[in-house]
Amino acid sequence: MKKKIIAVLLIVALLSAGCGSEEDGEMISSELSGITEESETEENTQTVSVEEEITNQPYEVEMVEFRKDELCNISYPQISGWENEEKQQEWNVIFEKCAEEAVQDMEEDDSVDMSFTIEEQTEDFLSMSVSYYYDFKSAAHPSAAMKSFNINMKTGEKVTFADMADPKETAELLFNGTEGYCILGVDELTMQDILSYNFIWMEPTEEALESSLSHFDGEVEEYGEDETMGYSFRRDGKVCLIFYVNHAMGDYAVVQLEG
Repeated sequence: MKKKIIAVLLIVALLSAGCGSEEDGEMISSELSGITEESETEENTQTVSVEEEITNQPYEVEMVEFRKDELCNISYPQISGWENEEKQQEWNVIFEKCAEEAVQDMEEDDSVDMSFTIEEQTEDFLSMSVSYYYDFKSAAHPSAAMKSFNINMKTGEKVTFADMADPKETAELLFNGTEGYCILGVDELTMQDILSYNFIWMEPTEEALESSLSHFDGEVEEYGEDETMGYSFRRDGKVCLIFYVNHAMGDYAVVQLEG
């Protein structure tokens, strides 16, 4: 790009001069030709590199439409090209079941939206969040929810928050600190607000929070009786936590760890 700018400047200088020998003109023309050819070669090389990077991805994730009408807009991911075909099939079934479960409690005139977002995708790791929006006529108001899926693409196993960050250090940070994290998308909500709501389900202690975080992304039966549930995902190398809160707070909150 810099060489293209130089070429343009040379042309402007030549035109501004309004004169020059034929020999000078030929010399400038030759220099411009060399710059242009070299610039085009560099751009072609960059294009090929990008295309090779896309082609060399070890697997692909495609969103599949499950239902789309005036009441529902639901899609889910399907993985293809993964060498671990057994795990690929296993996870694809899990994703499809998410779509089926999203509509299983619907009654006439109820509406549901559900969508997956790829938060981070590398050769070794896949992290996706799932956003839900429910408008059930029997409910007092619409509601939203969020969960996530994290996969070790080398082993095919589920990745939990405890695999991505230290629950003890995180509990100490969130319980006592005001820096080292941020709450995404909401300015007026504080970590104390989020924890105060979750203290309904757990003891208001740093130890209880640590115990809860150690089971984030786990199955329901893995949580202790006095623990709060939640999920996590990774975006641009940073781990994010999903906490549930009341409807006035937005139904859920996403806390991004800066460490």
